[in-house]
Amino acid sequence: MSNHDEKPARKKISLTAKTEGDKPERKHKPARWSPLQRDRSKSAASEAKPAAKAEQRSHGPAAEGRTEKKHPPGHAGKAKGYREEGASGRPPRTPAKDGAYPRDGRDTRPTRSRDETGTEATPRRRSTPQAPAQLKFFVPCPRGLEGELAKELIELGAADAVAGSGGVKFSGDIALAWKVNLWSRLAIRVLQQVAEGNYRDEEDLYKVTLKQPWSDWFAVDKTIAIRTVAHNSPLKSLNFVTLRIKDAVCDRFRQDLEQRPNVDAREPNVPILIYLDQDRFTLYLDLTGEPLNRRGYRVEPAPAPLNENLAAALLKLSGWTPELPLLDPMMGGGTILLEAAMIALNMAPGIKRHFAFEHLISFDKVEWTRLRKDAEAGQKEPQLLPIYGCDIDPRMIRAAGLNLKAAGLLDCVTLREGDVMAIPAPAEHGMIVSNPPYGVRLDTDATFYKGLGDALKQHFAGWTAWLISGDAEFPKGMGLAASRRIPLYNGPLECRLYEYKLIAGTMRKKT
Repeated sequence: MSNHDEKPARKKISLTAKTEGDKPERKHKPARWSPLQRDRSKSAASEAKPAAKAEQRSHGPAAEGRTEKKHPPGHAGKAKGYREEGASGRPPRTPAKDGAYPRDGRDTRPTRSRDETGTEATPRRRSTPQAPAQLKFFVPCPRGLEGELAKELIELGAADAVAGSGGVKFSGDIALAWKVNLWSRLAIRVLQQVAEGNYRDEEDLYKVTLKQPWSDWFAVDKTIAIRTVAHNSPLKSLNFVTLRIKDAVCDRFRQDLEQRPNVDAREPNVPILIYLDQDRFTLYLDLTGEPLNRRGYRVEPAPAPLNENLAAALLKLSGWTPELPLLDPMMGGGTILLEAAMIALNMAPGIKRHFAFEHLISFDKVEWTRLRKDAEAGQKEPQLLPIYGCDIDPRMIRAAGLNLKAAGLLDCVTLREGDVMAIPAPAEHGMIVSNPPYGVRLDTDATFYKGLGDALKQHFAGWTAWLISGDAEFPKGMGLAASRRIPLYNGPLECRLYEYKLIAGTMRKKT
């Protein structure tokens, strides 16, 4: 098409000042309308100065799509310009709800937010990340250890840990709960509280459980199991409570996803626990799964073994430090020795196992990997430690050796077969921490206690002995004056932890 065939071009606004004698030239219609042509409400005088600056900054065809930083209030002129543009062959643009126009692939102008008057606001900045949500947790432990557990949790970062009956409450983000699972030596498990309140019957518990957003916490393909723990509850059947809680969880999944999770009573992906007292309930997600005392290294069991968290508690209560020689002359499967070696090498007790929280939607594999890497980086290299173990039964020597090997600590502890009544002290000073045989482990008469007291006094002068026993006759049979007695529980069995300061001469009680 020639210049003579073109339609008369509309009058254009020049971006430069005209001089006398200049004559307007007919030019081809630009392939793309400039911003000045779109907005006819602006005068040439008001546009000349900012447009000239824009022209100086412009290089190349991409500059044609740039808009000015300021616009007059309202969108009437702008909308008209877009309608005219659609009439010229380009697709029309539909205004969004807020008055702004969506970008198409050809518009290279930066998107900016507008205020209520229509003027262009400053570009939006990326919002500040929200602080992690503060959740409520409860960490049960063996009775008698609540105070020590609270101290341990504070060291791990739980600033508001409060000791209660049978455990410790604290609040924090979910990553703190993962850290407690990884590092706590005294806890049994970590429970995330999801609901609490009053109840009268099973129907109240069903309704509260039905309201919880279970599908926000775990996927429908994860298996569940419900456990009910009650203390002075007026409800007649705890099994029926368990059934109603399970029904509520499954019914909520059906409402949300039209599917329900399966139940696995033995190894569930997501254990759920409800605790009942006389008129109050608390509903928890169990973040741990298998109890925390199952570190994953016990491969050879021993008769009446000491729980790992209780063994670690004996070491804490005794005040033992890794520099001080330690002896367990009646070691059984070696639980106390294992816990002592892990403390000495700063080994996280949960480093070799998995947890239930890994099945939840909130699980962040990157953050969890970082926590594990930090724990591995802080662990000391295995080395020979002043930790000694002894037992009269050769089968226990083998069991302790296998368990130490499974934990990678076999070369850190010295084992020997021998009778506690005759073995010499491995060092001039040190500490004895042991679980003497009693109950099902005691295959001798009460004279064993008297012989043990005599042997400790004779061979271990200068040492301090910490012995735990659930036998009420133990302190009388030992014939030594205990400087401290700390009540503890080994499972359901009530025990006492006795401290004996062994010095030359006699400390036997007079009868």
